[in-house]
Amino acid sequence: MKITVEEYLREDGSNPYKAWFDSLDAQAAAKIATAKLRLELGNTSSVKWFDGIGE
Repeated sequence: MKITVEEYLREDGSNPYKAWFDSLDAQAAAKIATAKLRLELGNTSSVKWFDGIGE
């Protein structure tokens, strides 16, 4: 199962995820990039599901 991960873009074209990601130190950014890649590949083992989401 492959999952499509899309970044949120505001109406003005700004990208809050990119701004946040770019502010991370290298070690944190690597962890986030790895988690995002695993999610895209269908590995949801580190996802915390909320009521009604993902069910």
